Amino acid sequence: MVEDVQSIIEIAAPRERVWQALTDPAQVVQWMGCLRFRPVAGHVFYLQPDRARRLADDVTDAIACRIEVLDAPRRLSFSWGFPDVPDTWVDIRLRRIPGGTHVRLVHSGWDQFEARETEDMRGGLGQAWHSVALPALRRVAES
Repeated sequence: MVEDVQSIIEIAAPRERVWQALTDPAQVVQWMGCLRFRPVAGHVFYLQPDRARRLADDVTDAIACRIEVLDAPRRLSFSWGFPDVPDTWVDIRLRRIPGGTHVRLVHSGWDQFEARETEDMRGGLGQAWHSVALPALRRVAES
């Protein structure tokens, strides 16, 4: 069985403030760098790793994501579709804790692939979620 990518972070801000940073289009671009995000179930947005294309709002070869669950202020889930690859899923859950919010991200759906096919991809995504995206979410939510 192929392991899910998981990351947990605690943010020193109320859950409602973290939810705002997680779903407000002007703030989402600051921590996730996506294009065309709208907090509406079924809406498709894009993650464009190419900076020049991102600045030009060009979605060529971008990762297409569709919002599957929007449960304010607790849960945001979306599909994650690399070009020409079956979708995986990202689930972000917020829980109140003393002094802030516990954020748990699970990127799943890897069991549809052979482990060796996704090992590097899962490692890179785990690093990106844990060391880049979630700390950026923290900075936006705590500012």
